[in-house]
Amino acid sequence: MVGRARRIFGPLELRSSSRGQRISNLELCIAVTTLPTTQTALITQSALFNFQSLLLVILLLICTSTYVHHFTPGILDRNKNGVTGVFWKCARIGERLSPYISICCVVMAVSLFFG
Repeated sequence: MVGRARRIFGPLELRSSSRGQRISNLELCIAVTTLPTTQTALITQSALFNFQSLLLVILLLICTSTYVHHFTPGILDRNKNGVTGVFWKCARIGERLSPYISICCVVMAVSLFFG
């Protein structure tokens, strides 16, 4: 049986704190299903499945696009359509709603710092 599980970097990796050995995917499935209710396995999630991380990625995209558009407006202005048009739209949102975006950034920073 697996001892206390701890999170490490990489998808679906789990290490036993008692032995320090790497566990295979089959043993991971067995270990996660046989853990007692007091112990939980911490498995990393993608930003798409974690709502707070998704909001953070969107805020960072808006802020970065606005920053790039401020210094080099020609790059984003000529790419208004297609996939690269997402950056132009994020820059436009950041320019027009900058007080609200900055408030959202501060709230996100406080929630990450204290949460």
